[in-house]
Amino acid sequence: MSKKNKIYWFEGVTEKGVKALLSDENSKYKWLRPQRNRRVLVVLMALGLISVAMGSYWPTLKTNLNLSDGTSVVVYSVTAIFVIFAVLGGYTILRISVRSIADAPDELLDERQIKVRNTSIRYAYYAMGYLVLALLALMFFGPELKMFQPEANDGSYILIATLFAYASMPSMVMAWRERDV
Repeated sequence: MSKKNKIYWFEGVTEKGVKALLSDENSKYKWLRPQRNRRVLVVLMALGLISVAMGSYWPTLKTNLNLSDGTSVVVYSVTAIFVIFAVLGGYTILRISVRSIADAPDELLDERQIKVRNTSIRYAYYAMGYLVLALLALMFFGPELKMFQPEANDGSYILIATLFAYASMPSMVMAWRERDV
């Protein structure tokens, strides 16, 4: 008798996937469970998000490095693709390290996990408020940004970094705060 694997579209998880992460059946992720390792992941994720956001200021940096146009496009493209995929991979590992509790629906969690998740989400939204305030200050006081412009400072990378941060912040807060997940 095979039970159907229920898909939770809004949360972006499946029932079997969450249950597999909640139980310690898969020993290959045990190295992600200690709080120290999860905090290292959070710091690396934050550095990756900052790197993605700084992609908006590449034209300003390019003039300071004296790169030719052909070289700068190659360096910029390869670096941007690498950093974005590294952040995406970091987000995936971060979700695994907190057992996808931040993204799981209520019916798959017990009462303690629901409370931990809800507290982490609350603090994540506080952090996002401060992050958006800092980004607005950067856009107001920093070098001029234009959205989706190949010639000038392109503000779209700040937008991409903000969306990544918005998606990963509950897992980041949970990974940082919780001793045992």
